[in-house]
Amino acid sequence: MDRAFLLRGALCALLLPTLACDLLAVSDSENVAGRGSKVFDPYQASASGAIRLSLQQFNGCAVMPNGQMAAKNSTPIPYPDNCPLLLSGLAEPSETLVPPTGTLKLQADTTYFLNQFTITDSIVDEHTDPANLTEALAWIKTQSRFKSLDWGNLAQVSDEWKFVPGVAGATHDSWARQVLFDNANWRAREDDSFTIEVLDSEGQVRGSPVTYARSEFVADSWSAGHSRIMWRVERVLPPRFPGDNEVRPIPQLPGWPPAPPVFRTMVRLDLVGSTNPFKTFRIPTLHGDGALRVTWSQMPDEPFYFPVTFVQQADLPPTCLDDAGNATPCGFGLEPRLRFSEPANGKGYYEPGEEVHMFVDIRDNDGNRLHSPEQLPSGNEVVTDRANGLIYALIPYLDAIMEYDMVPAVQVAGPLQKMNVRSDPTQPSPYFGPNVFYSLADEPATVRLPTGMHFMKWPTRATRKLPADAEPGTYVALIKTNRYFLGERTAKTAPFFFQVGQKERTSYPGNVGNCQLCHRGVLSLDNLRHGLSVDHVESCKVCHMFNNDLYNRSQEFVHKIHMTSANYPVNKADCTMCHLTRASTLRPSITQCASCHPSAHDNQYFQAKFSNTGEPSRFGNCAQACHVDTVPKNHILPAN
Repeated sequence: MDRAFLLRGALCALLLPTLACDLLAVSDSENVAGRGSKVFDPYQASASGAIRLSLQQFNGCAVMPNGQMAAKNSTPIPYPDNCPLLLSGLAEPSETLVPPTGTLKLQADTTYFLNQFTITDSIVDEHTDPANLTEALAWIKTQSRFKSLDWGNLAQVSDEWKFVPGVAGATHDSWARQVLFDNANWRAREDDSFTIEVLDSEGQVRGSPVTYARSEFVADSWSAGHSRIMWRVERVLPPRFPGDNEVRPIPQLPGWPPAPPVFRTMVRLDLVGSTNPFKTFRIPTLHGDGALRVTWSQMPDEPFYFPVTFVQQADLPPTCLDDAGNATPCGFGLEPRLRFSEPANGKGYYEPGEEVHMFVDIRDNDGNRLHSPEQLPSGNEVVTDRANGLIYALIPYLDAIMEYDMVPAVQVAGPLQKMNVRSDPTQPSPYFGPNVFYSLADEPATVRLPTGMHFMKWPTRATRKLPADAEPGTYVALIKTNRYFLGERTAKTAPFFFQVGQKERTSYPGNVGNCQLCHRGVLSLDNLRHGLSVDHVESCKVCHMFNNDLYNRSQEFVHKIHMTSANYPVNKADCTMCHLTRASTLRPSITQCASCHPSAHDNQYFQAKFSNTGEPSRFGNCAQACHVDTVPKNHILPAN
């Protein structure tokens, strides 16, 4: 991304006005030039004229977000006959190599642009000594898929412990230690590029190759969870003192199999979010087998191959439903919707203590429903590519690929004017929210467990009872969904609003904002990560409201991503860029501050970090504990 481009955007962007909320509706305009339903948007699936393409490989094989590995076809390309078995029927990936059965399909006579390119090379349980990572580094530099790159100046950039809660009660709560490396000479290059070519069944290039510069992708850095050079140990107890390298397994729960520690060494190149989606290529009129070839300028003699099957639009089966309930072929894109039951009082708002029925309705961008009106697909249908592209959380994929944006869910919170991030977990929740997380499908749904959950259909209706003491105002229900369809990877979060206790609308506190100064046009937030419009940036608190390691990742990462980015064009000590009120800057926790200052207090609060107790703890409010009268120096805070 060009820094000058961001600066020009900052000069001509408009400030975000106070949001007006419509009952049971969602705004589709960000009030910024270049966005909105009436402006050409290069990310709106078939309506844009080009489809965003996601290409991913894991250990040499093309992998799709539903966990399937693409099988080798008849096209004469270098490609393995056997691939890792992600869908082993277990709650973790298998190292077994088997002939893959998945098919990577692309639509012929269709224009695409490269929006994600991810290559992951990983090895498990080979480097098991936390006190000596030289063997892990040697594998990275001399044996991994990336061994031909220039690894000079590689250095450690992060060594962090992360809390990992038990999944659906299946495992004991545990910790993971993650050591990240970066700054190798190949990472510092700014002139490298990726050339994509379409090959027919004979392996011949069809059409003109298209070249994308690495600088044309928004997300690449380790701090944003993308490209990473990593050693990690998972499923262990936390350290007892600074420098404690003993690997202590988590206790085995009665009735559950042992969960030994996992040691993972990984190199992952992950480029996401094209800043130039107008640079496109067209799939010719091809049928059946073919391939894509991507050549990286830093590895010119080792191109990456993706076996594909080209399908015609006319040959797509009618697996979606139109408004009349008739079967019709699915289109591209993703549009999650929610419908609500009518309030009992007939006045347009719900009373405290009343039940609210929400009905999930997920569609493509052509308005076709991706599921039946009453039920969502089973986990088995998702992992066997029979769910019209809908994606659920896939535990083996999450563990192996470490791409976490997969959980489809609905969560309710409000009233909007009370949305403040909680800094002390011992205090009551400041607003209705933490107990109304509704996963559209439980995480084990994609795993073949004895419970039979793998074959369950999931209801489209979610019922939640409002608290008896629910404060009046406007509430939000966020629905988040993911889809992978004919090469297009999409994540979307949409807010829907309803009234409680009063008809008068209320709005977000307005404590943070200005994101649209940089995140506008193709860089807009609804094109990145969870796909949520910048109009609703304060509703991020609905899921990321707590100052703990489970939910605070977003808050910590928001600071770390921008502080470590060379593309962020503002003084990094100027809090007024994003914090609109002084009060919103005066509740930093140790975890928050450590995102920029990892050694501010050395190991003074080490034990508190892992015990969830102590004052100040990692949940603590640094301003209240110590920095009351003298806020941290060299930070510019809002006046009011």
